[in-house]
Amino acid sequence: MSVGLVTTVVGLLVDSVEVVRLGKELKGYLSRRSSKDRVDIPSDQEDRMKSLIGGAIGSKLVDAFISYVESGDPSPMMEVIDGVERRKEVSASIDLIGRNPEVMYRRQFGRDPDYIYKYVPDQGGLRVEEFPLVAFSSAKFLELINNLHPSAKKRFVLSAPVILGFQIGQLVGTTAKFYPLHLVRESGYAEVKPVVRY
Repeated sequence: MSVGLVTTVVGLLVDSVEVVRLGKELKGYLSRRSSKDRVDIPSDQEDRMKSLIGGAIGSKLVDAFISYVESGDPSPMMEVIDGVERRKEVSASIDLIGRNPEVMYRRQFGRDPDYIYKYVPDQGGLRVEEFPLVAFSSAKFLELINNLHPSAKKRFVLSAPVILGFQIGQLVGTTAKFYPLHLVRESGYAEVKPVVRY
């Protein structure tokens, strides 16, 4: 496993957590860590990161990421990456409006999603002004999954306002064909054929 992939994963994770206002702080921690000093991320920031990204694989990745930022040792990151690299199928749930689609996913498929991205706004719901940053963060999260699992089939559940889903789709671009799972209200999830550009 190359250190280049670890660097890519770290960069995408930093971009994904920017939505909880940690991105610049994490970049500062990373630059201080490069001076060989031990860096401690405050526990409240760790908790916010862990509440944003979860799931069977996502939780391990965040723990390895925190370890990497604090110690500078890429081994835990490489271990997680090597452990998930050859999966045939992965699932992700993105919840931007507090609907907890991972619960319905578990009921229908009998397991939790591998990755959960759950943005909980600070005060009273998602504001329209936050849409661009949240769309960027969500798209980086999807890019992260695609980098870790380039040939795996992706099952993706998005619970978001329509316009925010559209913005995420614009940012994801041609890779959207890798995310064929959509919510069908009241009846669970149904496969939807991918959109292919001609």
